[in-house]
Amino acid sequence: MPGGREEAGRHFGGEPDLFLTRNRISILRGVIPIPERTFPDKALALLSRTLDGCGALWVVGGSTGLAMRGADLGRPPRDVDLYADEEDAARIHADLADYAVDEPEESVTGIYRSILSHYRIGDAAVELVGHFRIDTGSSRYSTEVREALHPLGETRTAGGRPVRLAPLGHELIFNVLRGRPDRCRAAGALIRLEPDRHLPALRRLLALSELSKEDADSVFRYAGESE
Repeated sequence: MPGGREEAGRHFGGEPDLFLTRNRISILRGVIPIPERTFPDKALALLSRTLDGCGALWVVGGSTGLAMRGADLGRPPRDVDLYADEEDAARIHADLADYAVDEPEESVTGIYRSILSHYRIGDAAVELVGHFRIDTGSSRYSTEVREALHPLGETRTAGGRPVRLAPLGHELIFNVLRGRPDRCRAAGALIRLEPDRHLPALRRLLALSELSKEDADSVFRYAGESE
């Protein structure tokens, strides 16, 4: 992982409403479907089929998760970030062994710690992030998938298969801590569209985290909410 906020964009590949076109707002309100080719639908469908029944819980985050919700990121994502707890990551890796390009390895880089492994599925690069933690010195956040991200997330479909997405609160907190205002605005715009749906999950994630007042204020500001 990168060495700090200024380098963070290398790892995970205005007003908030600028990140949502009129058609995408209609998409989010259920008027028209999201075109599947705006994200790696074939890779996601294969992941869903392959991991079905393995007993592991996982969620999709990052650019693919935002694109599946209708966020306008400028270009379709070609990579998929999977988050899982440490034991579940080992189960997932075993089931994805045929697609693996490396073995799970603990990664400690700058403000990040995790167990990383990588896969190639069709034209999509897949990164499995186990037991992810970020520590900026003043704020700390970790992905508790079974306890929080999976139950607080939501399900979309890819190629007719269910795919569980990390809650938007995760995307917002993570991007505030890694210094990505563009992604913060994208996640915040989506939260503002359905605050009753997303703000309770955001508050739950904040309760499980240790954020400085400055970072917590930033999270609430992007979400259009006062603390």
